Amino acid sequence: ARVWLDLNCSQIGLAMSRSFGDHAVRLVGVIAEPVVSEHTLREEDEFMIIATDGVWEFLSSQVVVDIVARDLDNGLGSSVACQHLIEAAAAKWHEHEGDYRDDITALVVRVKELWGSSSPSSSSGKINN
Repeated sequence: ARVWLDLNCSQIGLAMSRSFGDHAVRLVGVIAEPVVSEHTLREEDEFMIIATDGVWEFLSSQVVVDIVARDLDNGLGSSVACQHLIEAAAAKWHEHEGDYRDDITALVVRVKELWGSSSPSSSSGKINN
């Protein structure tokens, strides 16, 4: 849905429910402050996924983790895992909304590689919040 600044729909209009830093339209329901959560990385963390709402709209957190973990466990790398995640999200949008879809942006980071771990353990499993 589009959110308009004025009743005549002639001024600023946004096709989203949130917009970083856009305080001009807060009176019509736009949330300018992002929702932020923190997670302290631990050595047992295998990877992290940073993604826009287009990824999460029709895929649960566990499904997203399973898609990425499967590819990483099979040695396909984070770029391929990310591509498969984006394709899965796009397929769900097509299934539910036809030709329309929201922005689908994702980043997969192998945390073990950042720490220089030489023998990563299996990355499949349950999500930790």
